[in-house]
Amino acid sequence: MEPTLHTWADRLAATHVSMWLYMRPWAIATSQSIHIVMLSVVFGCAVVINLRLLGVNAGGRSLSTLVRTLVPWIYGSLLVLLATGVVQTVAEPVREFVAPAFWAKMAMVLMAVLLTACFARAVKRHHERWDSASSRPRSAVLIAVVSLVLWIAIIFCGRIIAYTWEFYA
Repeated sequence: MEPTLHTWADRLAATHVSMWLYMRPWAIATSQSIHIVMLSVVFGCAVVINLRLLGVNAGGRSLSTLVRTLVPWIYGSLLVLLATGVVQTVAEPVREFVAPAFWAKMAMVLMAVLLTACFARAVKRHHERWDSASSRPRSAVLIAVVSLVLWIAIIFCGRIIAYTWEFYA
């Protein structure tokens, strides 16, 4: 499968848009900077929600209020991450498509987004159950741990791609 991915990446790299972006390092640097800021927003929101699920800082706003406030920030930031990720991928397709860490990262992003969406929907439907630590579903701790592990692994895979991509070129 890797030769096919490399061929596809080479074809994308030969397009006018890819060459235009690649020849403008400021475009890649700007996209990467915005990408990192948006990832920080997503990760920060996820950490706050998941720590609440784990019982850390149980005072203050209810879990349903946190979810209602922070999940839209996660979704909005994910849209910007998608846009900046597309720019980076088009600018340097070989770096992205050929690295196994890229595909692992994409799979984990999909899992984290699906987990967040299902969790947010469950909290919205039964907020009174989720707001009380004593009536919270047993799965709450598992959801929090899996979410945190996924987001940390996504960040880790992003760094692997950044530091090892020349080996796949």
